[in-house]
Parts: sequence; structure tokens; C-alpha cells
Amino acid sequence: MEKARKKINSHNSLSFNTTAYYPIPETDEINKFTTFYIVNNYKSKNFDFFSKTGNDEEIFKNGEYKRIKNNEKTEYQFEEIKNQTEQIQNSHLVQYGPNFLLNLNWNFVDEVLINKEKFSHFSYIESTRKYQEKTIKVEYNIYISQKNLVSKFERKSFVDDKLGQTVTYEFSDYRFSKNEIDFNYSLPKNYALKYFEKIDINPLEKGAKAPDFVAIDFENREFSEKNFVGNKTLLLFSSTGCGASKDVSDFMNSSDFNLSNKLNLINFFTTDSKEIVQKYFKNKANKFPIIADRKDIENSYKISVFPVLYVINYDGIIEQTYIGEEITDFFKANKSE
Repeated sequence: MEKARKKINSHNSLSFNTTAYYPIPETDEINKFTTFYIVNNYKSKNFDFFSKTGNDEEIFKNGEYKRIKNNEKTEYQFEEIKNQTEQIQNSHLVQYGPNFLLNLNWNFVDEVLINKEKFSHFSYIESTRKYQEKTIKVEYNIYISQKNLVSKFERKSFVDDKLGQTVTYEFSDYRFSKNEIDFNYSLPKNYALKYFEKIDINPLEKGAKAPDFVAIDFENREFSEKNFVGNKTLLLFSSTGCGASKDVSDFMNSSDFNLSNKLNLINFFTTDSKEIVQKYFKNKANKFPIIADRKDIENSYKISVFPVLYVINYDGIIEQTYIGEEITDFFKANKSE
């Protein structure tokens, strides 16, 4: 154990693969997934990490956590830093990563042979509690190889000392470094942005009445639901930190695009401050009214993803809702002739 800790503590960064096995008691099947990790500065509270599981990726760098779901073309973030902190502390990496596991107070059990290879077996009682007059115990087990590496981790659940579920993690392909390991990763430029806190919130549906609002744009012009009367109005909700929002903005503000004169557009950056949006457009053309820093409007319009476009008819009723790449397609179909 001490040799394994010394090996970990003699470096600052590592990468590894982990294969997790989660049994499903109801079906006797086992869910299996493999994750690749890079963890930098893991001895510090300010560590960074990158992970890839199938088509999903996580990146935690400079105190900001993002999850990329490539199948959805969506980037997920936390709106509140306290929720992000909780997510990191409860992540598989922090709970079950080999560098974090070695910080626990392990007790030696025995030496075991696995596939003819010798391992040192240690255990740790993670928790014991009473539930409906039953004793629930969670026990951790790790197996350290002759190379002083954590090779396997088991999380066993017991009910009145009867074994229930066993979750297993196997670790391989370790790489250690005294310096940071480059993630070699760039965030996608055209993905939608969604907040974890609003993951169950869906945009307003077709046929709903557009909520009332009063707002002042960057030119000190007032806009409200009165703009809907006698006009077909577009409300575009964007974010400066969203790649898909940037793509839409670049298209609609390009020199060769003019919106149909039958449509009026208001561009909201509800989560961004006025200063951030002004900086965002400093070297960009802008043809449309911009309203920033209005979380109240974002909430009333149930915005949980960026960008979102509401098409509102002459009576103030939502006629259609578009999300992400659909918005550019809508603009292409509604260019001024």
C-alpha cells in the first residue's frame, strides 16, 4: 500500500483506462463501460481532468466543468458553482479513481492470485447505517499489483451481512508524469449549450401565449409584448459561451443575409452581462436589437438550452420553436428577396 502511495505521490499527473461493471439485479445482466482519464495536479484541490466514455466527454479545467454529448451535439454546464462542486465531489473519478482511492484508510486483508498474478488485497468500510431495522453496510476492496498499481476496485453492498450488489472497476494502461499531460482537446464550435439545473425544462410549445416583458436594448430602445401586435416577431435566445449561438449569430449578421421584412427579430443574451455581450460584438457586425442580463425573461420563456428561437404571430402566440442548427435553416428559408 505504501509503495503504491509513494508511486502516486512522486508524480503530479496520470492517465489511465477504467472498465466498470455494474450488475442489474432485476435482469442478472451487467452494464459495462470503459472510460479514459487524464488527471493533472491530482495532489491539489485545483486538479483538472478529461474523460471520454463512448461518445461522451468530460472536461474540468480552470475550475469550469463541461460535459460534451456528441450524439446530441450539446455541451452541458452548471449554472451555479455550488452545484458544479457537488458534481465533482460525487463523480466516479473522485469517488473511485485510483489516485483518490489511495487516500483512504485501508486495512490489509490477504495476498490473492488473480489470473496467476499476485495482488495485495485491502478493504475499507465506507459506511454502515440502519434502514427499516436492517443494517446496510458498504465495503470497498482494492487489489494492488506487484508493480504497485491499483489494478481493481470493488464496491460491495451488504444487507444484514448478506452480500447484495458488487460493482467492479478495473484499471489499466497507466501513464505517469511529473508535468501536466496535454488534453489535446478543443471544445466543439457548433454545439448547443444546456444547463444541468434545467435539464428537465422544455421550451414553450407551439400555441402557448408568449409571456409579457419590458426590456431596454443597447440603443436604449424599449421592447415589450406590444411589439407582437400586428407583427410577426422572432425572439432569439443566445449565449456568448455557446458555439451554436455563435454560428447562428455569424450567419444572421453576415453581409449577404437580410431577414424578410415581414419579420422583426430581438436577440436576447439573458445569462450574459451587458459588458460581456458588448465585448462579444466588439469586432462583429450586428443588425438586430440586443437585450442582455435578463434572467427573469429567460425563466418566463423556459430557456434551458441555447440557442432557441421563438416565432410569435400577430396575436402574441408562439407559432413555432427552433433549437440549435434548426435556427440557421429557418433563417435561410426566410431571407429577404
